[in-house]
Amino acid sequence: MSAHPVHPPTYAPTTDAGKRTDHRVLIRVLIYMAAAHLFGGFLYLLFFLGAHTHH
Repeated sequence: MSAHPVHPPTYAPTTDAGKRTDHRVLIRVLIYMAAAHLFGGFLYLLFFLGAHTHH
């Protein structure tokens, strides 16, 4: 057994042109979630209207 405790490596935050990217990733995830819900709502509307058409 070694006398020195083993510590997991620590990494610096990811940066792009000197800016942290975690904030931009959060915004992108929120935009993708909103777009997916809007697309799902549109599909739901299409199926709902298609099921309730009277010929």
